[in-house]
Amino acid sequence: MIVSAHQPHYLPWTGYINKIYLSDVFMIMDNMVYTNKGFINRNRILNARGIQYLTVPLLKPYGLLTKINELLIDTKTRSNWNAKHLRGIRHNYAKGKGFCDFFPRLEALLTGKHDRYFDLQFALIKMILSYLEIEVKIVLASENNTGGIKETELIERIIQDAGGDSMLLGLGASTKYVDVGYVKEKGYDIVLQNFTHPIYKQKGELFIEGVSVIDLILNNTREESIALIKQSGHIKKI
Repeated sequence: MIVSAHQPHYLPWTGYINKIYLSDVFMIMDNMVYTNKGFINRNRILNARGIQYLTVPLLKPYGLLTKINELLIDTKTRSNWNAKHLRGIRHNYAKGKGFCDFFPRLEALLTGKHDRYFDLQFALIKMILSYLEIEVKIVLASENNTGGIKETELIERIIQDAGGDSMLLGLGASTKYVDVGYVKEKGYDIVLQNFTHPIYKQKGELFIEGVSVIDLILNNTREESIALIKQSGHIKKI
């Protein structure tokens, strides 16, 4: 079984979803310490001028040591953050072919009550996968306290705890930092995601890659979105 893993991202990009599709088991690294940089609590959509960020306001109860699954949504100082997200999405994608089908599902989750941020993230990723008809077993790193000091050690633990025999590395992962020989000596294998970003009609004239997957979903019918996601990548052996 092929295992992949990643920190949870807010409304993640298309390559993230394709990596999950290529896996038998996907481990969400919810027990890692939160860092401000990256896309854990933000992502990008497109408006008439270009890129627009959507950011979920957070509270870190344990300061710099706060883990992702310990983050809280800051509803006191930014109580209308979700309404702003939905308003921006509706304004920019209301005419999209997938809007009427997908937006109500997204709206139901974003307007629901979630104190713990990871609960919202987990619900969103499950909803997106269900919409795209992607069936994969999802496990949480916190369930077995999966971790490792070095990247190779972490990969070994992820494969073990997820019950797999191979690890799928996504885009940006470099085998320079992974001792492939060590992993294979332990009886496991390393494979790579070969991903080509799908091209479809967006709001602007020039196509912009790397924005949230909801850009693809809202601009296409459900059937088109499923095909675009599933055909955009394949597994490459080292």
